[in-house]
Amino acid sequence: MYKAFEDFYREAKIKHLLLAEHEGKLISPPFATELCKDYSKVAVFGDSVSYIDLDLPPVTSKINATARVNGSTWLIPYGYWDEFRTVVELKGATPIYHTLDKGGMGQFYGCASNGTTACSFPLGTSNTSFLLYIDEKGLHTQDFDAEMRKSHMGTAYCNGKYWSMPRGDFKNYNVIVNYDGKNIEKYTLPVDPTISRKFTDLVAVGDILYSLPYGETAGLTQVVEFDTKNNKASLHEIDVPDFAKKYNAQVLVDETIIGLPYGDEDDFKSSFGVVFDTITKQSKAFDIGVGYGGKYRFKCGIAYKGRAIFLPTGSPGCPIVSVDTDGKFHLVKTDSTKLFGRPIIYNNMIYTLIYNIIDNTHNLVTIDEWLRINEVAKI
Repeated sequence: MYKAFEDFYREAKIKHLLLAEHEGKLISPPFATELCKDYSKVAVFGDSVSYIDLDLPPVTSKINATARVNGSTWLIPYGYWDEFRTVVELKGATPIYHTLDKGGMGQFYGCASNGTTACSFPLGTSNTSFLLYIDEKGLHTQDFDAEMRKSHMGTAYCNGKYWSMPRGDFKNYNVIVNYDGKNIEKYTLPVDPTISRKFTDLVAVGDILYSLPYGETAGLTQVVEFDTKNNKASLHEIDVPDFAKKYNAQVLVDETIIGLPYGDEDDFKSSFGVVFDTITKQSKAFDIGVGYGGKYRFKCGIAYKGRAIFLPTGSPGCPIVSVDTDGKFHLVKTDSTKLFGRPIIYNNMIYTLIYNIIDNTHNLVTIDEWLRINEVAKI
Protein backbone atom coordinates (compact mmCIF):
# COMPACT_ATOMS: atom_id res chain seq x y z
CA MET A 1 0.00 0.00 0.00
CA TYR A 2 0.94 3.65 -0.41
CA LYS A 3 3.54 5.09 1.93
CA ALA A 4 4.98 8.58 1.65
CA PHE A 5 8.72 8.36 1.21
CA GLU A 6 9.28 10.85 4.01
CA ASP A 7 7.73 8.22 6.30
CA PHE A 8 10.71 6.01 5.45
CA TYR A 9 12.91 8.98 6.43
CA ARG A 10 11.38 8.80 9.93
CA GLU A 11 10.97 5.07 10.43
CA ALA A 12 13.82 3.32 8.60
CA LYS A 13 17.58 3.21 8.99
CA ILE A 14 18.53 3.71 5.34
CA LYS A 15 22.23 4.43 5.08
CA HIS A 16 22.57 3.99 1.30
CA LEU A 17 20.20 4.18 -1.69
CA LEU A 18 22.13 5.87 -4.50
CA LEU A 19 24.84 4.41 -6.74
CA ALA A 20 27.40 6.24 -8.90
CA GLU A 21 30.50 5.29 -10.87
CA HIS A 22 33.73 6.78 -9.58
CA GLU A 23 37.09 6.05 -11.22
CA GLY A 24 35.88 2.74 -12.60
CA LYS A 25 34.22 1.52 -9.40
CA LEU A 26 30.71 1.70 -8.05
CA ILE A 27 30.27 3.90 -5.01
CA SER A 28 27.32 4.79 -2.81
CA PRO A 29 27.30 8.14 -0.99
CA PRO A 30 25.58 8.41 2.40
CA PHE A 31 21.82 8.86 2.29
CA ALA A 32 21.15 8.55 6.05
CA THR A 33 17.57 8.75 7.28
CA GLU A 34 16.45 10.23 10.59
CA LEU A 35 17.33 7.22 12.74
CA CYS A 36 20.91 7.17 11.40
CA LYS A 37 21.39 10.83 10.44
CA ASP A 38 24.93 10.89 11.82
CA TYR A 39 26.03 8.29 9.25
CA SER A 40 28.54 9.79 6.78
CA LYS A 41 30.39 7.12 4.81
CA VAL A 42 30.85 6.53 1.09
CA ALA A 43 30.73 2.79 0.32
CA VAL A 44 33.20 1.70 -2.37
CA PHE A 45 32.58 -1.61 -4.13
CA GLY A 46 35.66 -3.52 -5.30
CA ASP A 47 36.82 -7.04 -4.52
CA SER A 48 35.42 -6.21 -1.09
CA VAL A 49 33.49 -3.26 0.32
CA SER A 50 35.52 -0.38 1.73
CA TYR A 51 34.50 3.03 3.01
CA ILE A 52 35.52 6.66 2.77
CA ASP A 53 34.70 8.54 5.96
CA LEU A 54 33.21 12.00 5.43
CA ASP A 55 33.21 14.85 7.93
CA LEU A 56 29.57 15.91 7.64
CA PRO A 57 27.04 17.19 10.17
CA PRO A 58 24.11 15.00 11.27
CA VAL A 59 21.64 15.54 8.41
CA THR A 60 18.66 13.50 7.24
CA SER A 61 18.82 12.39 3.57
CA LYS A 62 22.25 13.84 2.90
CA ILE A 63 22.99 13.01 -0.74
CA ASN A 64 20.39 12.41 -3.45
CA ALA A 65 22.42 13.22 -6.59
CA THR A 66 25.98 13.05 -7.89
CA ALA A 67 27.85 14.48 -10.88
CA ARG A 68 31.07 13.50 -12.61
CA VAL A 69 32.98 16.65 -13.66
CA ASN A 70 36.59 16.94 -14.87
CA GLY A 71 37.83 13.83 -13.09
CA SER A 72 36.03 14.41 -9.78
CA THR A 73 32.77 13.03 -8.44
CA TRP A 74 30.63 15.67 -6.74
CA LEU A 75 28.11 14.77 -4.03
CA ILE A 76 25.20 17.21 -4.18
CA PRO A 77 23.48 18.15 -0.88
CA TYR A 78 19.83 17.38 -0.29
CA GLY A 79 19.02 17.48 3.45
CA TYR A 80 15.26 17.12 3.50
CA TRP A 81 14.72 18.45 7.05
CA ASP A 82 18.08 20.06 7.77
CA GLU A 83 20.04 23.00 6.39
CA PHE A 84 23.00 21.39 4.69
CA ARG A 85 25.67 23.60 3.11
CA THR A 86 28.40 21.09 2.30
CA VAL A 87 29.20 19.91 -1.22
CA VAL A 88 31.75 17.08 -1.30
CA GLU A 89 34.19 16.67 -4.19
CA LEU A 90 35.81 13.23 -4.35
CA LYS A 91 39.25 13.05 -5.95
CA GLY A 92 40.27 9.43 -5.72
CA ALA A 93 39.61 8.50 -2.12
CA THR A 94 40.13 12.06 -0.88
CA PRO A 95 37.12 14.20 0.02
CA ILE A 96 37.37 17.95 -0.60
CA TYR A 97 34.75 20.05 1.14
CA HIS A 98 33.06 23.10 -0.36
CA THR A 99 30.79 25.24 1.80
CA LEU A 100 27.84 26.96 0.18
CA ASP A 101 27.39 30.67 0.82
CA LYS A 102 23.63 30.11 1.04
CA GLY A 103 21.47 27.57 2.81
CA GLY A 104 18.15 25.82 2.76
CA MET A 105 16.49 22.46 3.26
CA GLY A 106 15.57 19.78 0.74
CA GLN A 107 17.84 21.58 -1.64
CA PHE A 108 18.90 19.60 -4.72
CA TYR A 109 17.12 16.44 -5.83
CA GLY A 110 18.69 15.84 -9.23
CA CYS A 111 21.76 16.89 -11.20
CA ALA A 112 22.98 16.73 -14.81
CA SER A 113 26.49 16.84 -16.23
CA ASN A 114 28.08 16.99 -19.67
CA GLY A 115 31.43 15.82 -18.26
CA THR A 116 33.06 19.25 -18.00
CA THR A 117 30.23 21.09 -16.21
CA ALA A 118 27.24 20.19 -14.06
CA CYS A 119 24.12 21.94 -12.85
CA SER A 120 21.33 21.36 -10.35
CA PHE A 121 18.18 23.45 -10.11
CA PRO A 122 16.65 23.87 -6.65
CA LEU A 123 13.90 21.68 -5.30
CA GLY A 124 13.94 23.40 -1.93
CA THR A 125 11.53 22.39 0.80
CA SER A 126 12.57 25.64 2.48
CA ASN A 127 14.67 28.70 1.56
CA THR A 128 16.57 27.34 -1.44
CA SER A 129 16.45 30.05 -4.10
CA PHE A 130 19.67 29.35 -5.96
CA LEU A 131 21.07 26.77 -8.35
CA LEU A 132 24.40 24.96 -8.23
CA TYR A 133 26.86 25.07 -11.10
CA ILE A 134 30.21 23.30 -11.38
CA ASP A 135 32.86 24.00 -14.03
CA GLU A 136 36.65 24.00 -14.41
CA LYS A 137 36.86 26.84 -11.87
CA GLY A 138 34.95 24.90 -9.23
CA LEU A 139 31.60 25.31 -7.50
CA HIS A 140 29.33 28.32 -7.99
CA THR A 141 25.86 29.37 -6.90
CA GLN A 142 23.47 31.46 -8.95
CA ASP A 143 20.48 33.22 -7.45
CA PHE A 144 17.26 31.83 -8.80
CA ASP A 145 14.02 33.57 -7.93
CA ALA A 146 11.83 30.49 -7.78
CA GLU A 147 8.37 31.62 -6.81
CA MET A 148 7.48 28.74 -4.53
CA ARG A 149 8.95 25.83 -2.62
CA LYS A 150 9.70 22.60 -4.42
CA SER A 151 9.87 24.46 -7.71
CA HIS A 152 12.09 21.99 -9.64
CA MET A 153 13.19 18.36 -9.43
CA GLY A 154 14.95 17.16 -12.56
CA THR A 155 17.78 18.73 -14.57
CA ALA A 156 18.79 17.75 -18.12
CA TYR A 157 21.53 18.93 -20.48
CA CYS A 158 20.41 19.84 -24.01
CA ASN A 159 21.74 22.09 -26.78
CA GLY A 160 24.53 23.61 -24.67
CA LYS A 161 22.33 24.49 -21.67
CA TYR A 162 20.88 22.93 -18.55
CA TRP A 163 17.09 22.77 -18.35
CA SER A 164 14.43 22.02 -15.77
CA MET A 165 10.65 21.60 -15.93
CA PRO A 166 8.26 23.31 -13.51
CA ARG A 167 7.21 21.20 -10.54
CA GLY A 168 5.91 23.55 -7.84
CA ASP A 169 4.02 22.61 -4.70
CA PHE A 170 1.54 25.36 -5.41
CA LYS A 171 -0.48 26.50 -8.40
CA ASN A 172 0.42 29.00 -11.13
CA TYR A 173 4.03 27.97 -11.71
CA ASN A 174 4.45 27.11 -15.41
CA VAL A 175 8.08 28.06 -16.06
CA ILE A 176 10.68 25.93 -17.83
CA VAL A 177 14.14 27.35 -17.12
CA ASN A 178 17.62 27.00 -18.54
CA TYR A 179 21.13 28.01 -17.52
CA ASP A 180 24.25 28.19 -19.69
CA GLY A 181 26.77 28.98 -16.96
CA LYS A 182 26.12 32.72 -17.22
CA ASN A 183 22.45 33.51 -17.64
CA ILE A 184 19.10 32.09 -16.59
CA GLU A 185 16.25 32.10 -19.12
CA LYS A 186 12.60 31.31 -18.42
CA TYR A 187 9.72 30.39 -20.70
CA THR A 188 6.09 29.94 -19.71
CA LEU A 189 4.49 26.67 -20.79
CA PRO A 190 0.90 26.72 -22.08
CA VAL A 191 -0.43 24.15 -19.60
CA ASP A 192 -3.19 24.44 -17.00
CA PRO A 193 -1.79 26.78 -14.31
CA THR A 194 -4.24 25.60 -11.64
CA ILE A 195 -2.66 22.15 -11.27
CA SER A 196 0.19 21.85 -8.80
CA ARG A 197 3.22 19.54 -9.09
CA LYS A 198 3.00 19.62 -12.87
CA PHE A 199 6.18 17.85 -14.01
CA THR A 200 9.18 16.11 -12.49
CA ASP A 201 11.86 15.32 -15.07
CA LEU A 202 12.54 15.66 -18.79
CA VAL A 203 14.10 13.72 -21.63
CA ALA A 204 16.35 15.14 -24.36
CA VAL A 205 16.04 13.80 -27.92
CA GLY A 206 18.53 15.77 -30.01
CA ASP A 207 17.69 19.45 -29.47
CA ILE A 208 14.14 18.67 -28.34
CA LEU A 209 13.02 18.22 -24.74
CA TYR A 210 10.03 16.12 -23.71
CA SER A 211 8.26 15.68 -20.40
CA LEU A 212 5.42 13.38 -19.45
CA PRO A 213 2.71 14.89 -17.22
CA TYR A 214 2.67 14.30 -13.48
CA GLY A 215 0.12 16.59 -11.77
CA GLU A 216 -0.94 16.42 -8.14
CA THR A 217 -4.55 16.12 -9.32
CA ALA A 218 -6.09 14.75 -12.48
CA GLY A 219 -6.37 17.08 -15.46
CA LEU A 220 -2.84 17.33 -16.81
CA THR A 221 -3.03 15.15 -19.92
CA GLN A 222 -0.39 16.45 -22.34
CA VAL A 223 3.20 15.61 -23.11
CA VAL A 224 5.23 18.81 -23.40
CA GLU A 225 7.57 19.08 -26.38
CA PHE A 226 10.01 22.00 -26.16
CA ASP A 227 12.27 22.95 -29.08
CA THR A 228 15.46 24.43 -27.60
CA LYS A 229 16.46 25.98 -30.94
CA ASN A 230 13.49 28.36 -31.09
CA ASN A 231 12.27 28.04 -27.47
CA LYS A 232 8.78 27.00 -28.55
CA ALA A 233 6.51 24.54 -26.77
CA SER A 234 4.03 22.08 -28.28
CA LEU A 235 1.53 19.92 -26.43
CA HIS A 236 0.46 16.39 -27.33
CA GLU A 237 -2.55 14.73 -25.73
CA ILE A 238 -1.79 11.25 -24.44
CA ASP A 239 -4.19 8.38 -25.03
CA VAL A 240 -4.30 7.34 -21.38
CA PRO A 241 -7.09 7.47 -18.79
CA ASP A 242 -6.78 10.63 -16.69
CA PHE A 243 -5.63 10.17 -13.09
CA ALA A 244 -3.64 12.04 -10.46
CA LYS A 245 0.15 11.73 -10.16
CA LYS A 246 0.81 10.13 -13.50
CA TYR A 247 4.44 9.84 -14.52
CA ASN A 248 7.22 10.51 -12.07
CA ALA A 249 9.60 8.23 -13.97
CA GLN A 250 10.24 8.30 -17.71
CA VAL A 251 12.79 6.43 -19.82
CA LEU A 252 13.92 6.98 -23.40
CA VAL A 253 14.34 3.76 -25.41
CA ASP A 254 15.43 4.47 -28.98
CA GLU A 255 12.95 7.22 -29.97
CA THR A 256 10.17 6.22 -27.58
CA ILE A 257 9.53 7.57 -24.09
CA ILE A 258 8.13 5.01 -21.66
CA GLY A 259 6.55 5.94 -18.34
CA LEU A 260 5.13 3.95 -15.43
CA PRO A 261 2.49 5.40 -13.10
CA TYR A 262 3.31 6.86 -9.70
CA GLY A 263 -0.36 7.09 -8.70
CA ASP A 264 -2.33 8.74 -5.93
CA GLU A 265 -2.86 7.14 -2.53
CA ASP A 266 -6.63 7.67 -2.82
CA ASP A 267 -7.09 6.65 -6.46
CA PHE A 268 -6.80 2.95 -7.26
CA LYS A 269 -7.35 3.59 -11.00
CA SER A 270 -3.80 4.83 -11.51
CA SER A 271 -2.48 1.65 -13.10
CA PHE A 272 -1.75 2.80 -16.65
CA GLY A 273 1.70 3.17 -18.12
CA VAL A 274 2.35 4.96 -21.39
CA VAL A 275 4.57 4.75 -24.46
CA PHE A 276 5.03 7.97 -26.45
CA ASP A 277 6.64 7.94 -29.90
CA THR A 278 8.67 11.13 -30.35
CA ILE A 279 8.55 10.76 -34.15
CA THR A 280 4.84 10.20 -34.71
CA LYS A 281 3.74 11.93 -31.44
CA GLN A 282 1.36 9.02 -30.88
CA SER A 283 0.87 7.38 -27.49
CA LYS A 284 -0.53 4.15 -26.15
CA ALA A 285 -1.60 3.06 -22.68
CA PHE A 286 -0.93 -0.28 -21.01
CA ASP A 287 -2.36 -1.49 -17.72
CA ILE A 288 0.12 -2.99 -15.24
CA GLY A 289 -2.69 -3.86 -12.82
CA VAL A 290 -1.23 -2.03 -9.80
CA GLY A 291 -3.38 0.93 -8.87
CA TYR A 292 -2.33 2.48 -5.59
CA GLY A 293 0.17 5.31 -5.30
CA GLY A 294 3.89 5.76 -4.76
CA LYS A 295 4.97 2.85 -6.92
CA TYR A 296 7.64 4.10 -9.30
CA ARG A 297 9.26 7.22 -7.95
CA PHE A 298 11.87 9.60 -9.28
CA LYS A 299 14.49 8.05 -11.62
CA CYS A 300 13.47 4.46 -10.86
CA GLY A 301 13.66 3.52 -14.54
CA ILE A 302 16.55 2.82 -16.88
CA ALA A 303 17.00 1.79 -20.52
CA TYR A 304 18.49 -1.68 -20.90
CA LYS A 305 18.81 -3.87 -24.00
CA GLY A 306 15.98 -2.21 -25.90
CA ARG A 307 13.54 -2.06 -23.00
CA ALA A 308 12.74 0.19 -20.06
CA ILE A 309 13.25 -1.46 -16.68
CA PHE A 310 11.43 0.06 -13.68
CA LEU A 311 12.14 -0.74 -10.03
CA PRO A 312 9.68 -0.18 -7.15
CA THR A 313 11.68 2.58 -5.44
CA GLY A 314 8.71 3.79 -3.41
CA SER A 315 6.50 0.89 -2.40
CA PRO A 316 7.96 -2.45 -1.26
CA GLY A 317 6.10 -5.36 -2.80
CA CYS A 318 5.35 -3.70 -6.12
CA PRO A 319 6.76 -5.53 -9.15
CA ILE A 320 9.82 -4.89 -11.26
CA VAL A 321 8.48 -4.12 -14.74
CA SER A 322 10.14 -4.43 -18.15
CA VAL A 323 8.47 -2.59 -21.05
CA ASP A 324 9.26 -2.51 -24.78
CA THR A 325 8.56 0.34 -27.20
CA ASP A 326 5.19 -1.16 -28.18
CA GLY A 327 3.97 -1.14 -24.59
CA LYS A 328 4.33 -4.89 -24.19
CA PHE A 329 5.50 -5.63 -20.68
CA HIS A 330 6.28 -8.35 -18.22
CA LEU A 331 6.66 -8.04 -14.50
CA VAL A 332 8.18 -9.92 -11.60
CA LYS A 333 6.81 -9.68 -8.08
CA THR A 334 9.15 -8.52 -5.31
CA ASP A 335 9.40 -9.20 -1.61
CA SER A 336 7.34 -6.72 0.43
CA THR A 337 10.27 -6.29 2.83
CA LYS A 338 12.56 -4.81 0.18
CA LEU A 339 12.94 -1.18 -0.87
CA PHE A 340 14.87 -0.67 -4.11
CA GLY A 341 17.30 2.17 -4.78
CA ARG A 342 17.89 3.85 -8.13
CA PRO A 343 19.35 1.67 -10.89
CA ILE A 344 22.61 2.27 -12.73
CA ILE A 345 24.23 0.53 -15.71
CA TYR A 346 27.71 -0.72 -14.82
CA ASN A 347 29.73 -3.32 -16.76
CA ASN A 348 26.70 -3.83 -19.03
CA MET A 349 24.51 -4.89 -16.09
CA ILE A 350 21.82 -3.19 -14.04
CA TYR A 351 22.99 -2.59 -10.48
CA THR A 352 20.94 -1.31 -7.59
CA LEU A 353 20.85 -1.32 -3.80
CA ILE A 354 18.11 -3.06 -1.85
CA TYR A 355 17.25 -2.02 1.70
CA ASN A 356 15.43 -4.56 3.89
CA ILE A 357 12.84 -2.72 5.98
CA ILE A 358 12.72 -5.52 8.59
CA ASP A 359 16.38 -6.13 9.46
CA ASN A 360 17.83 -2.81 8.12
CA THR A 361 20.38 -4.57 5.89
CA HIS A 362 21.65 -3.22 2.57
CA ASN A 363 22.57 -5.40 -0.42
CA LEU A 364 24.15 -4.52 -3.75
CA VAL A 365 22.50 -6.61 -6.49
CA THR A 366 22.41 -7.02 -10.24
CA ILE A 367 19.23 -7.38 -12.28
CA ASP A 368 19.42 -9.04 -15.69
CA GLU A 369 17.20 -8.73 -18.77
CA TRP A 370 14.91 -11.47 -17.42
CA LEU A 371 14.55 -9.47 -14.17
CA ARG A 372 16.46 -12.01 -12.12
CA ILE A 373 18.11 -10.59 -9.01
CA ASN A 374 21.60 -11.68 -8.00
CA GLU A 375 23.26 -10.52 -4.77
CA VAL A 376 26.75 -9.06 -5.20
CA ALA A 377 27.71 -7.60 -1.82
CA LYS A 378 26.37 -6.71 1.62
CA ILE A 379 27.02 -3.32 3.20
